[in-house]
Amino acid sequence: MGKDTLIQKEANNLVAKLQQGNSNPGIGNNSLGFGGIHELRSKNGARVYFRNINGGVEILAKSNKKNQGTVIKVLKQLYGK
Repeated sequence: MGKDTLIQKEANNLVAKLQQGNSNPGIGNNSLGFGGIHELRSKNGARVYFRNINGGVEILAKSNKKNQGTVIKVLKQLYGK
């Protein structure tokens, strides 16, 4: 996400809405198909990866559209089964 402040702001907004109980903030909530991990997406390309845990959610990673594939690959190595 780095220097792109718009993408970082959108990712932070997705997390805030998720923590407030909105299970589908942004433009979509997709299951990655492994590890119970879901991806939230914003209009301008922010991505937030999370999974549900007892009493809340666990934020696992954030990315932009450009490095999305790399982040998903790492998540699959860590949590895929």
